[in-house]
Amino acid sequence: MVKAQKTMQLIKQEHIDNFSPRLKEILNEEIKMGNKIYETAFGWPYSNAIFIYLYKGFLGTYSIPDVKFEEINDAHFWKSQYHDTRINDILACMFDY
Repeated sequence: MVKAQKTMQLIKQEHIDNFSPRLKEILNEEIKMGNKIYETAFGWPYSNAIFIYLYKGFLGTYSIPDVKFEEINDAHFWKSQYHDTRINDILACMFDY
């Protein structure tokens, strides 16, 4: 008999707590506007990076030193991202369907 597996936790508070302060500014604004965290990860796409993925496309536009905005537009990955170029953390968003 096959047993149900425990649901994998997609959001880890440790990732949020240790996330780039520059990207956390954006994350906090997005959450205030109604966006939500879908998933967090460590070690991808850079070995030392924290990755946070949002449910919705970015609701605001941000300009922060050492943070690069990129349109990825790849359905296999995500719509766009803010990348902290100092420490390689990434805040990405899904496509709005």
